[in-house]
Amino acid sequence: MTDSITKCSILLVTYNHESYINQAIDSILEQETTFDYEIVVADDCSKDSTMSIIQQYAENHPGKFRILANESNLGITLNYKRGFAACKGEYIAILEGDDFWTDPLKIQKHVDFLESNKACVMTFNQFVVHDMKKKRYNVQPWNWDHSFQLITVSELVLDNFIGNFSTCVYKAKYLKQLDSSLYELTVYDWMTNIMVAQNGLIAYLPEVMSVYRLHPNGTWSQKKELEKLKDTISLIEQYDKYLDGLYHEEFNAHKRRLQDRIDNIDGPLIITSKESIKQKVKKYLPPFATSLLKGIIPPKFYK
Repeated sequence: MTDSITKCSILLVTYNHESYINQAIDSILEQETTFDYEIVVADDCSKDSTMSIIQQYAENHPGKFRILANESNLGITLNYKRGFAACKGEYIAILEGDDFWTDPLKIQKHVDFLESNKACVMTFNQFVVHDMKKKRYNVQPWNWDHSFQLITVSELVLDNFIGNFSTCVYKAKYLKQLDSSLYELTVYDWMTNIMVAQNGLIAYLPEVMSVYRLHPNGTWSQKKELEKLKDTISLIEQYDKYLDGLYHEEFNAHKRRLQDRIDNIDGPLIITSKESIKQKVKKYLPPFATSLLKGIIPPKFYK
């Protein structure tokens, strides 16, 4: 390393990640940088062997890890709050313990970009979604062929296209100046990024540099699609109120789009029970078609 001052803090956020934490930490230690970085561990009182695995890594890499003490479960929001406060670097990169990075130059590329583009307050990169239940890998769709794209806070409010903390690198001062009242909300990456982006531009780097895991134990990924949509609408209402309507039009447009998706989920083509067959047939078909279908659908299903 060429710098004695910590240029970047890597905030490793963990909770019951014993099955994934090795790959996450290995992807950090594989980073190639021209500057020094620290690894700050914010574990939220894991009940599995996550912390013992991390402790072993810390022993094998003396001076590289700072493990934040914690005797009780804080919850996602407050765990992030203390993590941000503990970071000493000029920049903060986040990696959640069930995700991992794929590019050994990820941190170098993000920091170099932020150093060269003073109007930007944060960066994020393209990522792969690993759906462990379906055993699929999907790259998030993004139609952009240039080396980067600049995004405003209004555009981020209209669509939470970042959606994953593990892709992001921030100028640390903007995370540290977030008001304490923000953490009284249900704050995930979206609202944090909205608050940071009020200070400048967001830059999207189109290279795939990380993997976001969807697994049954994930706080968000374990929810059903309908539940996610309804929860997001509830969050939008909280965030709109917190921001005193500053982005009311954008939030409303986002909410309308989510409501359309909810309406489609409950549409005529989705049949979830025998009772709903009868209800949907009667609702969407004229009487003559209903009579015709009675002769086709077995009585035990229609009655």
